[in-house]
Amino acid sequence: MELRHLRYFVAVAEELNVRRAAQRLHLSQPPLSRQIHDLEDELSTKLFIRSKQRLALTPAGECFLKEARQILFQVQRAVELVQATSRGEAGQLSIAILPPIGGLFLPQAIRAFRERFPLVDVTILDLTPQEQITALLERRIDLGFVPLPIVEMNPDLQFETVREVELMVALPPGHRLARQPRLTLRKLARESFVLLSRTSAVSANDWIMKLCREAGFEPRIVKLADGPQSILEFVSAGFGIALVPELFQRFPSDVTFRPLPATTPKFHLSLAWRCDNESPLLKAFLKVLRPQFSKAGR
Repeated sequence: MELRHLRYFVAVAEELNVRRAAQRLHLSQPPLSRQIHDLEDELSTKLFIRSKQRLALTPAGECFLKEARQILFQVQRAVELVQATSRGEAGQLSIAILPPIGGLFLPQAIRAFRERFPLVDVTILDLTPQEQITALLERRIDLGFVPLPIVEMNPDLQFETVREVELMVALPPGHRLARQPRLTLRKLARESFVLLSRTSAVSANDWIMKLCREAGFEPRIVKLADGPQSILEFVSAGFGIALVPELFQRFPSDVTFRPLPATTPKFHLSLAWRCDNESPLLKAFLKVLRPQFSKAGR
């Protein structure tokens, strides 16, 4: 049985008229009739009820029509996917994010990308910065969003800074420091600190500890949180304060945020991908994604 036999059968089954089906297939009627009879012989079952008045499908024919249509659809889709892949318009693209970064830029970019490349399967993973670096090096993802210098540069990876992100002081509601419009790190020396757990953000914690030590004190850590939302919940509950990226203000909470001096080191939100990743899909996605950062920064 060949694909042409399925096409012949579907045409006859849909037209329920051999003459019209032959015209549709640009064939003469006798060879088409022979092909249908040969198909029935091969299947050892009748697909059509034939009479002088009409042509109708048998129950077996109804079943075969459904399966034949599905097979032809899958074959056509395979052809389209292969052709699109050869043009760099199909395949898989895996992206890793760390909330709330993804909500800022990805929805608009992915929507625009999928409109142009509907055959691309886009996968989004929530990974910590260090997990993203590992996944990139192991070729499990194509693109990551990582903060520099919280993660170290790697010669096998390409980094592109898309936004500077300021640190903010997150304070419990009614905290005495909330009366001040701007704080310095030195003013936090006597406070209790909430940090992300080391499994979630070991590099980020090291960087924050380094900033505190450079300001002249060793932070007193009282709680470790599992993620951005939980760190704000601990602060809101009064366990302590936290140094968090300004992007955390996008999470709903009753936490008070206060800025630090402009001279306070910032981290650089960066795109990261393997230097040897020549995927046309990655290049196309980066082209769609970059304008979203300038829009978000307005």
